[in-house]
Amino acid sequence: MLATLGLRLHQAPAPASTVVTVIRPGAQLDATELRVVSGISWVHVHAHSAADIDGWAVNDPTLLTDIPMQQHDDAALGYSLLFPASWSYAAGGPAVAFFTSADGTQKLTVVTTDTVEHLPPVPTSPGKADHELGPLDVYGKSPVLTFYKLTAGGWELSLSFLWATGRAFGFDLREPQADSGLLKQILASVIIR
Repeated sequence: MLATLGLRLHQAPAPASTVVTVIRPGAQLDATELRVVSGISWVHVHAHSAADIDGWAVNDPTLLTDIPMQQHDDAALGYSLLFPASWSYAAGGPAVAFFTSADGTQKLTVVTTDTVEHLPPVPTSPGKADHELGPLDVYGKSPVLTFYKLTAGGWELSLSFLWATGRAFGFDLREPQADSGLLKQILASVIIR
C-alpha cells in the first residue's frame, strides 16, 4: 500500500459504499479478487496480518503496488519511503541514500541538502535531456521528472524540489529503460516530516 495518508477500504466496490477502515501506509495486503464497476477497477483485499480487516480499494498504481515493498525510515533526515523488498539499502554519507536492485541494473539515489542548487548535477554520467513528465505529486510538492538518455546506454530519471527553507530533496533513478512506473510508485510513498 503506497498511499501516504492511508487507504480507504470500502464494504463494496463503489465510491459511495461504506468505508470499513483506513489502512496505514506500507501495510501489506492480500488481494483476492479484481472487479471493474462502472469503468473503475477495484481490488478486494484483506490485511496480510489481520484477515478480519477486509474490503474493496480502488486499483490505482499510485495507491497500490503488486511489488513486495519494504520501508526505509530516515529519522535523522526526516523522510521515509517504500522500495522493492528485493533491493538493498546503503548509506552514502550523512545526506545520501542508495537503493539498488538485486541485479544492479536499477539504482535510486536520494540526496538531501539545504537548497536545490546544492544537489549533485544531473545527469551524473554523460547524456542529454530527452523529455519530461509531470508535474508529479511528491508529498504535496509538484516537481517535474526529467528523463536523461545516457551516452553509455541506459537512462537516468531525475527530479528535485525545495521542501522548505533549508531542506531540498533530489531523487535520481538509473535504469536500462525509460520507464517511470516504479519510480512514480516509490515517490507516491514518500513521507516528509
